[in-house]
Amino acid sequence: MRFRGRPDPCDHAHVNHSTRARTYEKMARLSDAGLDVAALFEESTRLLATALPHDAGCWHTMDPATLVETGVHIEDLPPPDAHVARFAYLSNDYNAIAELIRAGRHSGVLSEATGGRPERSLRYRELLRPRNPWGELRAAFVVDGSCWGCFAFFREARRDFSVAERDFAHQLASVLGRGFRAAGVRARATGGGATRWPGVLLLDADRRVESMSVPAQQWLEELGFFGVPGRDPLPFALLAVAERAQGSAGEASSRVLSEAGRWIQLHASPVSGGAGRRVAIVLQAATPPAIAPLISAAYGLTPRERELIELVLHGTGTAEIAAQLFISPHTVQGHLKSIFAKAGVRSRRELVGRVFVQHDQSAGL
Repeated sequence: MRFRGRPDPCDHAHVNHSTRARTYEKMARLSDAGLDVAALFEESTRLLATALPHDAGCWHTMDPATLVETGVHIEDLPPPDAHVARFAYLSNDYNAIAELIRAGRHSGVLSEATGGRPERSLRYRELLRPRNPWGELRAAFVVDGSCWGCFAFFREARRDFSVAERDFAHQLASVLGRGFRAAGVRARATGGGATRWPGVLLLDADRRVESMSVPAQQWLEELGFFGVPGRDPLPFALLAVAERAQGSAGEASSRVLSEAGRWIQLHASPVSGGAGRRVAIVLQAATPPAIAPLISAAYGLTPRERELIELVLHGTGTAEIAAQLFISPHTVQGHLKSIFAKAGVRSRRELVGRVFVQHDQSAGL
C-alpha cells in the first residue's frame, strides 16, 4: 500500500530560517489560542505544511501517564488499522516515542538513527517500505517532562529530512505539548454518563469485535465510532491499548478524551484460551483518582505542587501541610501562590471547586 499522495506533490525546496521563525511564532500563538484538539490538529497541520514540507503525516494525542496513543489525525495516509497499531509505536525500535521523550532532543530522523540503514527498523520494514516512503521525521510533544502527543512526517522518492528540520521539530516540541496539554484541561462534559454501565469488548486476533456488551456500543459512539462492530476498523485508541496489552502480555490502560469532551478510561488485557492474541477491553467513565494526576500534569504542576494539591483536596490546613511535607508554612504559601497562578484561580476554594470538582464532573461523575 502506498501513500495516497496529494494532488500537487509538496516541494521539498530549501526552507529558510526566517520562514521557520515566523512559523514558530504562529505555532506559539496557536498553542495559546484555546483551541480544542480537532482544531489544533487542523491548524498545526496547515502551518507546518510550509515550514516542514512532507508528502504524508500522522499526528497523535497521548496519555502522558501510559504513553498510549489516544487520538489520531492523518495527512494523505490510509486510516490507521491494527497493523499500524502493532508496529508504528514499538518501544524498542529506532526513534521510539518513549526514547525521544527521555532524550535531550525530542525529535529524530530515521535514517540518521539507523546509520543510513533504515531497513534495520522493524517499523520501516513492516509499515514504511511497503508504502514507498524514504524519509521519516518524528517529534514527541514534551512539556514539563510529560508527553501529550507526537507526529511523524514522511517523504517519498529518496528525499530525506535535514538536520535543520530535525532541530526545528525539536524546537516545536514544547510548543505543541503546551497546546495539546491545554486542550485536555478544557475538557468538559456535555451529556449524561454517570449512570452508564461499563462496556466490554472482546477483540479477535485481527482486532475485530468478536463480542460486545450493550453499553459498549454507546461508549464506542462517544469515541466517534458509528460503523459496524466486527466489520469496520475500531478507533485507533482502542487498537493502540489492545496492542500495548498484547505486547506486554499483561494489562494496559489509557484515558481518552471523547468527542463529547468526557474522559473515558480504557482497560485492556489479553484473553487466554481460544485463538491467540485475543484482547478484552473495558470502557468506562474515568474516575476522579484516574484523572486527577492528568489534571495536575496538564496545569504543569511540579511533583511537590502535586503533593501539596493532594493534601489541599483532603482539606488539610497550611500548618499541617508544612509538617507533613517538612517545609515551612511560608514555603507552603509560596507553592499555593504558584498553583493558583497556573490554574488561573485565587483561592483554595476556587481551586477545588472550579478546577478539580469541575473536572471530576467532566468524567461523568
